[in-house]
Amino acid sequence: METILTPLQHFLFVNLTSFIALLGGLALWAGFVVMGLVARRFEQAYDVVTHWQFQIVAPAGVFIYLLMQSLASLRHQNMGPVELWMGYTLMIWSSIFCLWGAYRFWKILNYLSQRNI
Repeated sequence: METILTPLQHFLFVNLTSFIALLGGLALWAGFVVMGLVARRFEQAYDVVTHWQFQIVAPAGVFIYLLMQSLASLRHQNMGPVELWMGYTLMIWSSIFCLWGAYRFWKILNYLSQRNI
């Protein structure tokens, strides 16, 4: 069997891109968690309901998908159909809930800025 990729190409196109995707997903997850923590501080400071608990839990789908993808990558396999459906479903719901949380927090920030705090 003939090798299609050289070792350098395999590193660049398989290993490095998987590692960068993992770091990007973790940064996305951490960003939403930090947004939830900022919303918590706003709730404490201005006594408005921000649903910060929901904002911290919502990005869990991103983290679970990253975990599933990383485990498949460590096994040097692609994710199976069941793993893909579970992962994509978790990502879709997680993104919908994160978008709702960000929109809710944005509305609260607009309300507070109009109150001239």
